[in-house]
Amino acid sequence: MSFITNLNQQQRKRLHQITLVATFGGLLFGYDTGVINGAFSSLKQYMALTPTTEGLVMSVLLVGAALGSVFGGKFADYFGRRKYLLFLSFVFLIGALLSAAAPDITILLIARALLGYAVGGASVTAPTFISEVAPTEMRGKLTGLNEVAIVIGQLAAFAINAIIGIIWGHLPDVWRYMLLVQAIPAICLFVGMWRAPESPRWLISKNRHDEALHILKQIRPAERAQKEYDDISTLIKIEAGNKYSAQSTFATIVKTPWILKILLVGITWAALQQTTGVNVIMYYGTEILSAAGFSERTSLICNVLNGVFSVGGMLIGVLFLVDRFKRKTIIIYGFAIMATLHLIIAAVDYTLVGDLKATAIWLLGALFVGVMQGSMGFITWVVLAELFPLKFRGLSMGISVFFMWIMNAVVSYLFPLLQAKLGLGPVFFIFAAINYLAILFVVFALPETSNKSLEQLEAELSANHEDKNPLVSPGRLVMIDNITLDNLHIDCKASNKAEVIAMIGAEFKAKGYVNQECVHFLLEREHQVSTFLGNGITLPHLPKSATDIILKTGIEIYQFPDGVIWDRSNVMFMPSA
Repeated sequence: MSFITNLNQQQRKRLHQITLVATFGGLLFGYDTGVINGAFSSLKQYMALTPTTEGLVMSVLLVGAALGSVFGGKFADYFGRRKYLLFLSFVFLIGALLSAAAPDITILLIARALLGYAVGGASVTAPTFISEVAPTEMRGKLTGLNEVAIVIGQLAAFAINAIIGIIWGHLPDVWRYMLLVQAIPAICLFVGMWRAPESPRWLISKNRHDEALHILKQIRPAERAQKEYDDISTLIKIEAGNKYSAQSTFATIVKTPWILKILLVGITWAALQQTTGVNVIMYYGTEILSAAGFSERTSLICNVLNGVFSVGGMLIGVLFLVDRFKRKTIIIYGFAIMATLHLIIAAVDYTLVGDLKATAIWLLGALFVGVMQGSMGFITWVVLAELFPLKFRGLSMGISVFFMWIMNAVVSYLFPLLQAKLGLGPVFFIFAAINYLAILFVVFALPETSNKSLEQLEAELSANHEDKNPLVSPGRLVMIDNITLDNLHIDCKASNKAEVIAMIGAEFKAKGYVNQECVHFLLEREHQVSTFLGNGITLPHLPKSATDIILKTGIEIYQFPDGVIWDRSNVMFMPSA
């Protein structure tokens, strides 16, 4: 039986409401980045934009988004996901009104920078909020809805711009009407988030336990809500007892190799989304089609097809692919198909001419956008939301998305320059090469995050890093069958993880199963002891994972399969020197 069928009607409705409201952040993301595509034609004439000022109008939003993403994660960690999304909805509204009423280029740039900050903040906070509310079985699909909302926002911008351009295109300031429409989804986000609850994971991290459990019971069956509450509370207790907890979050990331490695993977992964070249189509689509031979009006209308394929590809990915295939499988096939389409577009640019060339580039470009959004597009946000530990999730998401926006700005700035100097074909050859190389990164560096709870992922990623200075030679898996509740009973309460380890270690030492060196070994590496379960410690849960740790770290693992009763299994793994 699926998770959703275990919910009563009120719980199901509440979960869907919360997710829908949060996706308005993605809708604004898409609309505000796509609206300038069609508005440029009249805006350039009205404000007499030069190529330099035109580039500024395009890129200032991306720079603002980069800043919004890096600060947004930290602010969302401090103030809460809900409150920060409320604040961002207000910034969206002010930016929309100011950009539509801008009397000159200076005010327009300020308005676009404000919108960019809100876009960047929403790009971090909305998927984090959704992933922390969504159940494990539905997390990929629900988090992917944020990316669906982004492409729906872009499609809406393309379509509304085309309609406004056809009806009021004769007006010199028609661009104002196009930019004013941005205010509508901003108002919807504000009203929706005003009624939405806070993330239960964030509430528990702030010791607001009763509120968190109450919210979980609104969107989970009672037994499941209590279990998730216990798991999250356990994980946060571990982090609170960690010897690094008193340091600043960023300092902890830098000083903790496994967390730093995950952050670098996240940064690279986020940047690779932009090197697919998708935003070349989404930002410069009408100009590419005009250069290929279409009229300005035809380019505006045909550009809508890019949005249609974008939404279609995204829906296929979120509804049919994300929960049927592993994340990395979808990504690898997506990169391979995109790179191949890049090569075909480049070949068309070299070999065809006239209307045939323009039509082929139009259709191939739309197909590429559909493939990208059905694979790499939505998976980017799902993986980023799943990848980072809870304590560092907001900041790590912010840093990763900051580099995504920086890469976005770089690609968007360089594309017209490279196209003018090299032509369209060579530029797409470059995109193809980058996408083929990206497959190697996915295969060898990106963790698989499918079908795992956020807490399980954190435990695995923290355990599966290599200890560069193991104190023991490579060990083995030792089975101990004679430990039962009759001759070993652990029932300890402690204020932090180090105290737990010391108490359990003393109990095992007294029974003759380990020596004092084992206890010291654990205390020195307490950040590697990934999970505290009720009355014991575990590193990690599964025999295969334990074997992997033995091979990587040289730590010998004792396994007690029969007698030690834990919250969730009868197995305990304990490192030993």
